[in-house]
Amino acid sequence: MRTIALLLILSISGSGKILFKADFETGDLTQWNLTGTRSQNATPRNIQVVSDIVQEGKFAARFTIHPDDAFNPQQLRVQLGGPRVTVEEGSNTYMSFSLYVAAPPKHRDNFFYWEGNPPPRYNNVMTWWLEPNPEGGTLIRYGTGNLGRNGTEWSADFSTGKWHHLAMHIVWSEDPTKGKVRLWFDGLTVLDKNLKTKGAESVYFCQPGIHRSPHQPSEETIYFDNFILADTLEEILPKR
Repeated sequence: MRTIALLLILSISGSGKILFKADFETGDLTQWNLTGTRSQNATPRNIQVVSDIVQEGKFAARFTIHPDDAFNPQQLRVQLGGPRVTVEEGSNTYMSFSLYVAAPPKHRDNFFYWEGNPPPRYNNVMTWWLEPNPEGGTLIRYGTGNLGRNGTEWSADFSTGKWHHLAMHIVWSEDPTKGKVRLWFDGLTVLDKNLKTKGAESVYFCQPGIHRSPHQPSEETIYFDNFILADTLEEILPKR
């Protein structure tokens, strides 16, 4: 009996757990109430739950940025406040979501990043963005440092007019030989690399949406669906 009980405990403790899920199937933004729907980021003018372009289920969210969506003199923002994670050296974060863009962007649009809470200051450590490809079409890119200024670590063609799935596994560390980022794009591994993934902060938050710095004049839209934050890899990869 003791052996059976021990095996049961190990089975439960080893199973994956979803820590946060937002699939918009409530028909509104209530799934984000605990993480962030600040008025300057998620006004009805900017973010709508829609049923015409959906990755799965009945609803998704449409994020639209306008030239006057100023956050400050340097930035435009249309965002939701995503979940916060408490990190330490060697801890793991697993997250995934789907995104759709109907037409190629005219400017660079940062659509997701991780940023640390002070002290000592807000510290953007990694960013994903879309930008026009000089040779035509659209690029999706991932970089480290503030808005990717420490270097672009992954770049690929991004097809508009279809849904894409992005998944990430982050091993948090200030040591670039111990931190790691693994990325999956549409179910395929596209990056597996040791990187510096954190600063001195112990809490990091994410913000999906559209962020621009500096201001740009175009109005553009991105659709999102099925955000999952979990404690195992199996929970975030597409089910085959």
